[in-house]
Amino acid sequence: MLKGKLVTLRATEREDLKRLHELERNVELVLHAAASWEPMSFAHFEKQFERWLEKGNGWMVIEADGVVIGSIGLLNPNRHHQSSEFGVFIYDPDYVGKGYGSDAIQVFLDWTFRIQNYRRIWLTVASNNPRAIAAYKKCGFRYESALREHLYSDGQYVDLIHMGMLRSEWEAKDEG
Repeated sequence: MLKGKLVTLRATEREDLKRLHELERNVELVLHAAASWEPMSFAHFEKQFERWLEKGNGWMVIEADGVVIGSIGLLNPNRHHQSSEFGVFIYDPDYVGKGYGSDAIQVFLDWTFRIQNYRRIWLTVASNNPRAIAAYKKCGFRYESALREHLYSDGQYVDLIHMGMLRSEWEAKDEG
């Protein structure tokens, strides 16, 4: 388990699936984070979990106050290049906009850079999600590029923003 000031990150267990499935049914929060949403049966959600287990992805649940509030993890990690995209999702409305996501990201970055020895972590975010963009900047991510009108979100086409952080930038942030 990895502990922050507000959250604990731990491996996703089969017992967490019902809660995660329940959280991902919050259409408005999911749409804000992912730009699209489709209903998913619990059986399909379980099969997706089995595929994650086979791949060995580093997905963890985010807990606060003893409750699972979201998830965080690596997307398509590349060990050869020491680089990976990551995703973070806080889907419990009681914990959105209160620093839990930023705390989870800081704990996660410590794990990826210091323990897993990644050199670069990056993400994509829809341009119509200013709260997430502000949180990523607060954590030290830098703007890298944008794919113009790449996503259809909430009735309009929006840019997909790429942000990234190098281990050297993370180390300098911690020293400063």
